[in-house]
Amino acid sequence: MNKLPGQAGFSMIELMIALVVLSVLVSLAVPSYTRMMAEQRLRQASNELRMSVSLARSEAIKRNYATRLLPSTAGNWDDGWCVKATTDASGNPVTVNNCSASGVSISDYALSDSVSMEGQSSVTSVSFNAWGRTENCPTFQLETSAGDETCTICVYVSNTGAIVSLPGACQNGCQTTSDGTSWLESCG
Repeated sequence: MNKLPGQAGFSMIELMIALVVLSVLVSLAVPSYTRMMAEQRLRQASNELRMSVSLARSEAIKRNYATRLLPSTAGNWDDGWCVKATTDASGNPVTVNNCSASGVSISDYALSDSVSMEGQSSVTSVSFNAWGRTENCPTFQLETSAGDETCTICVYVSNTGAIVSLPGACQNGCQTTSDGTSWLESCG
């Protein structure tokens, strides 16, 4: 095809070749992007959980009274969680078993729909005493999907309130060390 002076453009063949090359590049990039997004969802959820645990611990020490991390819905951590003091506004002790119970509400968190979370070994709450210590090393497993694979991270809370995140399903016992980037290896 002859071009008139001053006209420029691509031929149909050049355009088709460019589209084929572009589609190959996109098909190679999509799995990596999907995996990266899944890892970022886990990173965000585990960081929010870590901040909540730290907040519950620091509030217990500051108030010199127990605080609790509780699931928003009884026994279901997927809906999110809250941090509550086990006293009312006047400082009188109250029983706090769920997020809607009486007691001073310190903070509430909602979990993304694309991330699921469960407390291991029937963790119904995490309670910190006035010294910032908790009992029985609670663990939480967070999962999300990346295409056809499942990405998993486990968050451990030690008796002293230290928080450790490791890739993969939760193991028995308290973990004490982590490199801080466990979400990078969470998709196997």
